[in-house]
Amino acid sequence: MFLASLLSVFTGAWLLAATPFTVTVKSAGYSARSDGETVTVTQVVKKGLADTAGLQTGMTLVRIITPIRRFTSRAPLPQLTQDELLDALTPPPGELLQLTVASKDPKKRGPGSVFLQSREPVPDNMFPVVPLPKEKLERLTMLQMNYYFARLAQAAEAEKNKPTLEAEQETRAYVVKGQLEGMMGGGFTPLQAHARLILKADCHSPLEKVELSGGAGFQALTLRPDSANQAYKRFVVDLPLWSVRDVVQGCASPRPPFERTLSVGMSCQGKPVLKRDVPVKLTVHCEEPLPGEVTYGRQVLYLVDPWEFLVGDTKPLLARVSLDKLIPRPAEATLVELDAAGKVSRRHASLPTDSHEQELKLTLDTKEARTARLAVEVRFADGSHWMSAPETREILSQEQVDARTRRVVEARAKLDAFEKRFFEKFDDPCKDLPATMKWLQAQTDLEYASAEKDGHSFSYKVKGALAPLAFSCHSWK
Repeated sequence: MFLASLLSVFTGAWLLAATPFTVTVKSAGYSARSDGETVTVTQVVKKGLADTAGLQTGMTLVRIITPIRRFTSRAPLPQLTQDELLDALTPPPGELLQLTVASKDPKKRGPGSVFLQSREPVPDNMFPVVPLPKEKLERLTMLQMNYYFARLAQAAEAEKNKPTLEAEQETRAYVVKGQLEGMMGGGFTPLQAHARLILKADCHSPLEKVELSGGAGFQALTLRPDSANQAYKRFVVDLPLWSVRDVVQGCASPRPPFERTLSVGMSCQGKPVLKRDVPVKLTVHCEEPLPGEVTYGRQVLYLVDPWEFLVGDTKPLLARVSLDKLIPRPAEATLVELDAAGKVSRRHASLPTDSHEQELKLTLDTKEARTARLAVEVRFADGSHWMSAPETREILSQEQVDARTRRVVEARAKLDAFEKRFFEKFDDPCKDLPATMKWLQAQTDLEYASAEKDGHSFSYKVKGALAPLAFSCHSWK
């Protein structure tokens, strides 16, 4: 039973393989029929390529001499499939097909060879899509294989030099008590929140421009390289995509991150425009502690030297300003002095907005004792204004300096007197720390006295002293 079934399978496979079929080679003007044992010419078009070469109906096609191809060398012509036979009997563009033929008619010459020269030119791009699957590779002639490997090398080089556009973006906003207090990965004006987008454009040829568009409400932006022959450029742009009011309201009613999709087009010399969509997101953090980099992100003014002035001093005050910390960069900036109410009382200097850290020397009015308050006032391109937190310098009279000196001397005297009494009382205050603390807390000339629960240290502050004293029992000798 098993043997009968097996024979049935093989018989069916043989019958399927032996089913006759006909292929027509239109480019050469002939047809051939395969019955599994022979391949016979069944039709030749008059004055066609095959007719001119001497191919006649009734001839048997024995084998292919040239071109050499793997699939025709591996099996006789009658064993080829219909697609394989059609491919084998078609003269490749720019090549000569040599067929060994035989004839059963004694009046016709044979056996012999027939040469079919394709009239089709070699295509400019024979392999528009690479790589090829294995079954197609096996059908290539030696000449086609040379073209193929050259095309592979060309494709690899093209892939290597393919323009690339990368985008990096992460923006976070921190809202505290209904106010936008800071941002990371961007910045803000009193009116608009700006998301920072970093684009890395690499053309491998001269970069012409990068264009950004985003639909209604977005002002299209064109970015250009620094020079005409520049191939790579890292663009950093801060985009006003949301209003500060909307960002703050994002905390009133929890919502998913703000998101906007921008269309980016990169133009490279001699290459098609590379287009892609870039999502830009803003995540809002509500009532959270501000990270350190956000806390100091808008500290743009630093007063350096001197730390204080005497009335009548003429030495200048050295200040440093870092406007590059502001995102976006302001359109105008001025170093100003404020009165006690925070109003501008004097404008010291206009500041260039396109520089990094800059140093200035200011002349303060030192005619009388006062607190000088300095700040940076800016105007942004959207018309909004912002004032930095003020930095102060004290202008002291000689009487104030003398009074301070007396306070320091008196405070030191009080501290020395207490320490003398303390160490007369205790040779080793850590030996019995509870007893030491009981005595300290009973002294009326102390503001406070306390000890750590683990007994490793204690501290106290003398009334009128400038600072408390702390003792470590581990280091006590």
